[in-house]
Amino acid sequence: MNITLNFLERLFSGSFPFVLTVFLGGYFTLKTRFFQFKNLVPSFFFLREKKGDRKASFLAMCNSLSAAIGTGNIVGVAAAVSLGGAGAIFWMWITALLGMVIKAGEIALGVYYREKNGDNFQGGPIFYIKNGLNKKWGFLATAFAVLGLASSFFCGNVTQINSAALAVSQNHFTRFIIGGLAGCIIFFVIRGGVKKIYGFLGLLLPFMSVLYILLCVGVLALNYEEIAPAFLKIFVGAFSPKSVTGGAVGSVISVISIGASKGIFSNEAGLGTAAIAHATPENATPKQQSLFGIFEVFIDTILICTLTGLTILTSGVIIDYGTVSDKLLTVSAFSTVYGNFSEYLLSVMLLLFGISSVIGWATYGISFADFLLGKKAVKIYVFIYPIVSVIGAVSSGVIVWRLAELFNGFMVIINLLVMSFLSKEVILLLKGNKIDKTKDKKHKGFFKK
Repeated sequence: MNITLNFLERLFSGSFPFVLTVFLGGYFTLKTRFFQFKNLVPSFFFLREKKGDRKASFLAMCNSLSAAIGTGNIVGVAAAVSLGGAGAIFWMWITALLGMVIKAGEIALGVYYREKNGDNFQGGPIFYIKNGLNKKWGFLATAFAVLGLASSFFCGNVTQINSAALAVSQNHFTRFIIGGLAGCIIFFVIRGGVKKIYGFLGLLLPFMSVLYILLCVGVLALNYEEIAPAFLKIFVGAFSPKSVTGGAVGSVISVISIGASKGIFSNEAGLGTAAIAHATPENATPKQQSLFGIFEVFIDTILICTLTGLTILTSGVIIDYGTVSDKLLTVSAFSTVYGNFSEYLLSVMLLLFGISSVIGWATYGISFADFLLGKKAVKIYVFIYPIVSVIGAVSSGVIVWRLAELFNGFMVIINLLVMSFLSKEVILLLKGNKIDKTKDKKHKGFFKK
């Protein structure tokens, strides 16, 4: 029974999403003539090139990136290395490089098919399903919203607070107090609505990201001679895990699955949620806003996740391959430079990453609740969501991480299938071309021509 469950988890949270990401990401890459690579450098200068409401676009990016940059960038990467070896990082890179164009595409769709709701815009997968496909596909919008609502509690909330609380203490009462304090902060921010959320994350995201990057660079600077061997382990381990892990991890498929699931969980490319945030700026345009997708995946996975992985691999700490070793493994790596302060430093980082990710995900949960049940449900959601943080702080970490990745996997599958139906539109939008609106709702199958 357990073997069957493990197989289903690997299939729906790792293998299948990875295949879809490679297939669809490769297709979009070729059809757009390597859009993500041509626009990688320009994506770093989006604020200079953006006309109109630059601040609104920047804050939308902060929300999207805050939701993506969470404890998975620290704990998730450490778990990936311990379970799949250094090679898992390589497959995280692959999902990221192909995920860049997918995230850009979903943002473009989100902006193009968004709707005006009072003074605000709403967008995301549920709207490009609703407004881009035939009515017979409407059930996918509902299914995605249900999964998204559930995922906001598990992926966006419980896993983040759980990892942050465990980083501080194993004591249940202490973790309960941490959850309570975090819940109060979360409630205070999200009750103020999207503008207050964006403003809070616009201040927190740059600070915590730069601080963590500097901490990792400190370890790498001291162990610079081990950087090249670490990269060698990553490339060799991707295709020959036995040679790097001493036989503890023997299956390339297993390494791919672990790397893919952790990568998707981290950068959220293919998940569709980033399109919700990026649809809100009033003057947003599909192509210009899509550049944020490239930037976000690069920062999240290529930069921060890689730094975490290299910090572990270059530190010289002993890795118990084949077993889950997350927080303690990263603490040990930091301790080679920062000594006894490493645990405090990592605890602070996990708390910052966790709280920012929970608040970022709140905007997605609010959107899903509004779509499914209306404004009254949003008020209930804003009240319940912080309470779930308290529960998450004292819950079992292994179970919630498995559930979060499974929900993520189902969301990715739905979103990528929908994007395949809208593949022609994605390509046109990324190229900056206009769409013939008379043909928008006549999709009948895969890769309509």
